[in-house]
Order: sequence, then C-alpha cells, then structure tokens
Amino acid sequence: MKHNHQSTRRQIVLGSLALGAMATTRWASAQQKLLIPFSNKSMDYYFFVIEEAAVKRAVEANQGSFQATNASFDNTRQLEQWQSLMLSRPAALVSDPIDSQAIVSALRRYNQQKIPVAIIDTPAESGNVAITVSFDNRLGGVMAAREIINRLIKKHGSPKGKVLNCYGALASVAWRQRKEGMDAEFAKYPGITYIARPTEGKLDQMLSVTLATLSEHPDLDAVHAPSDSPARGIATALQQKNRWKKVDEKDHVIFVTIDGEPVALRWIQDGYMDACVSQDPIAYGEVAVEMLVKYSIPGKEVPIGPYENKKYFWEKCQIVKGQTGPTLIIPPFVIDRSNAADQRHWGYVAEKVWGIAYT
Repeated sequence: MKHNHQSTRRQIVLGSLALGAMATTRWASAQQKLLIPFSNKSMDYYFFVIEEAAVKRAVEANQGSFQATNASFDNTRQLEQWQSLMLSRPAALVSDPIDSQAIVSALRRYNQQKIPVAIIDTPAESGNVAITVSFDNRLGGVMAAREIINRLIKKHGSPKGKVLNCYGALASVAWRQRKEGMDAEFAKYPGITYIARPTEGKLDQMLSVTLATLSEHPDLDAVHAPSDSPARGIATALQQKNRWKKVDEKDHVIFVTIDGEPVALRWIQDGYMDACVSQDPIAYGEVAVEMLVKYSIPGKEVPIGPYENKKYFWEKCQIVKGQTGPTLIIPPFVIDRSNAADQRHWGYVAEKVWGIAYT
C-alpha cells in the first residue's frame, strides 16, 4: 500500500512537471509568435513610413508585438540591426533591405536559426526567404514611358517630341531598374528626343534640372520622375516657368511619375498630372505578415499559385517560385483620371483612412 501511494504520488508529480513543461512550451511559443519586428531601410520618404505602418497594423491585428528599426540608408547599420533583432528570438522578421546582396549574409544567419524572414520592396539576391513581396520596377519604367509615348502620339499625331527623365540615384535598385525600363522603351522611338538627367531622386535637384531643361528646351513636351515625393520639385519648376497647365490646356507639359503617393492622386484629380504608375506599400506589409502568420510561423510553406484580395486596387496576382522562395510581384498599374478617385489606392488609405499626414 505504501509502495502504491509513493508510486501514485510520483505519477502526480511527474504529470505536474509534464503539464508545466507543456504550459512553458506553449507560453514560449506564444511569446515567440507575438514578436514580428520590421527592419526598415529609411523613414525619410512617405513610402517607407507607410510600409512600416502597414507592417505594424498587420502584426497588431494578429495579436502580435511590433518593433521597428530604421537604418537611414546605412547598410552596415541595417546588418547590425538584423543581428540585434535576432537575439530577441522573434517569431519572424519583415524587412525592406537597403542592398539586395549585402543582406544575404544576415538572411542566412536567420535561416540557420529557423526564423522565417519576409522581404518586401527590395528582393534579396539569394538565401531562403519565406515570402518576398515586391514590384516589377523595370516594368514600371516601361509603363511610365508608354503613358508618355501614347500622349505624344495624341498630341503630335506620331511618336515625336521632347521628354525629360529626372532619374533617381542609380545606387537604388528600384530607381535604376525604372530608368532601365524607360531607357529601353524610348530607344524604340528615334523621333522622340529623350533627355535623361540625374537628380539623385532629390526634390531640389529635380527643381533645378527641370528649370534648366525648360530654359534649354522651351518646347519640352513631357517630364518624368521615378518617385512622387521629389517630383514636387518638377511641379514647382513648371509653375515658375508658367507651364503648370491642366491636361487639356495649351502649353501643358505631360507629367507622369511612379509610386502613387497622395500628392500624385491630388495632381491627377486636379487635372495637372496625366498619370502615375503605382506600386502598393500597404499591400507589401499586409501580405508579408499574412503569409508569415498563416504559413511560415506555423512551419508551412507559402503556397505557389493565385492570390486574390479585392481590398487592393490591383485585386489579383500570382505567387510564383522565385530564386529565394515564394514571390508575390504586385502588378504595376496606371492611375489616371478614370480611376484616381478609387478609395482602394494606398495613397488614399494612408492619408484619409489611417490619417498619416503627407509631408
């Protein structure tokens, strides 16, 4: 009887220890799943501010804990931040890398620790990425060129005229690819005088370059910027030269940009800008977190195939097998007068729904 009593007590103790271990494991698991940080390349542009807000809102909507780091375009700092975040044992990491190649070493350390990583905007060159959500920047440049070319044909009856491309810093993968796409498209039309001038993607340089080009070519037909925020310098230059005219007015300069920020939506709706090729930083963050929570954190592969979500203007795309794993490339789309008022555009959501002031 004594022996049985001791045996029973031992079983109770062992059972309690087992239950305690299970509870501890569940608690640790829950704690891990709570933390999904975001490593941002910069907060100097509205686009990156909205990326971070999208990740934060999506993490918190999934009862997660959010933390963000800002590398301020310093690649060494971003690598150090990845290392620091890894020490906190997050359930997963979301990042917009500065450099596609430099981030690979840090990514592989996360792979070794079996911490899933989602990459948005700037794809990694190699490594194992749980989900990449990005934009075809080269196609964006091609599409912006097509928008200009179609309007030149409408204006002149054939593809001819003068076009200024205030291209951004070529150290930026996105801006470089946008320029390459635009260069390639305009190369098909020898009747168009294509003037490509560097601005480093800075507002003041876009202002000075546009002013100088208008002085040199007062008959300039069109101007392009690869991002909306610095394109405000172009708008100022056109105003100073009395060329800030509405689309149907005489002396209107065809104006096409890329990104889809609130200022572009306003310019289009007010009639001064012709078109903008948009990407979607809100979808970047939200889709990345969705895939991590649904698949990667529970230890499942993100499925290859169609993706559909009608809350986004573009609605449908494909998740394909990329060189680093599942990749969702959000299709570039054109915003013009026919659809600029659509309330699904990220620029509208960020400013009017989320209340993040455009500066």
